[in-house]
Amino acid sequence: MNTHASQATNSKLQRLHGLDFCRAIFMILGLFYHAALIYSTDYIWRVTDTESSSYLTTLASFVHAFRMEAFYLISGFFYLLVFTKNYEGFLQERLTRVIPPLLLCGLLINPIMNLYSYERTYDWSSITYFINGQWLGHLWFLGNLIVYFVFGYPFCKKIIKIDSISRTNFIIIFCFLVPFISLVFLVLSKWLFSGSFIFVSFDLLFEYFPYFLFGALCFQFKDHFISLLTYKVAFVCFLIYFLGIKFVNMELFFNLGSNVSKAASKLIEGFLVLSMTALFYNIGKGGSKAVRLISDASYTTYLLHQPLIVIIYYLSFKGVRLNVYLEYTIIIVLTFLISIFWHFYSVKKHPILSYLFNGVKPR
Repeated sequence: MNTHASQATNSKLQRLHGLDFCRAIFMILGLFYHAALIYSTDYIWRVTDTESSSYLTTLASFVHAFRMEAFYLISGFFYLLVFTKNYEGFLQERLTRVIPPLLLCGLLINPIMNLYSYERTYDWSSITYFINGQWLGHLWFLGNLIVYFVFGYPFCKKIIKIDSISRTNFIIIFCFLVPFISLVFLVLSKWLFSGSFIFVSFDLLFEYFPYFLFGALCFQFKDHFISLLTYKVAFVCFLIYFLGIKFVNMELFFNLGSNVSKAASKLIEGFLVLSMTALFYNIGKGGSKAVRLISDASYTTYLLHQPLIVIIYYLSFKGVRLNVYLEYTIIIVLTFLISIFWHFYSVKKHPILSYLFNGVKPR
């Protein structure tokens, strides 16, 4: 009996380590994504280099195709996990995790980033800076979570009442229905609610909400979900996505217009989300010291990474012509090391900073 209990406990811990690592990686990948935008061939970011790289542009496009969808999927999973504990103050605790870091970084750190973002203009002297969400920057993901935590509450009450679903239907929902609903919500939001308001970016809010709700369903049917998180599934789903993208990039779709091509790409993104979730889950499920370190520092790293990228580039590489990949590597390494150092030697050691940066209440 003790052996079986121990095995069950280890299995549960592996699941949490693996999924927590997924959530951490999807946040940290923002560092690689945003740094790559500096050298993009088809996008003007906050700061831009005179040299560009098609390889870094491809990397940014690839990461962008799954990162936030997968992040909100895992967030929905953990949201329902905590919801099922049914303790008093659940919603308040969830909101505390996001509101203090949002306000601290948005009001005190992002203005420094915006000051150095020479490719953007800001209405500093007007309330428009706040009303139109210019202060928010990369923290829009926290704004989304605030709304999801509040409006996801009644949905979770209904999700936990769902008794059964077949594994086949679960896969169909994951790979086909959720991306379709996400696309429909995105189109409707761009038509009806275009733009940002204080801490809400409406198109992003509606686009990712289906993934957050499906993440909650993944917890309700976690056996189905975990059974899909294998290297074999990761490979097969990536292959399906790769072949699908090849098909979408055929001349037929380009003749129909770029919006049709983008819509078709979004309809197959569920396979990539599943593939990357399965890949990183298996890498992190052992819960090694490195995995725990990365997971622990991921929140702080995400909060600081974009301001650090902008400031490091502006102070070190603006007007300097170095190898693109050398610059990119230096920016990545410096940003990550500074974030890690700040997290473990400041945030973790001081309860007030832990509250302000990670929303962890002092005990």
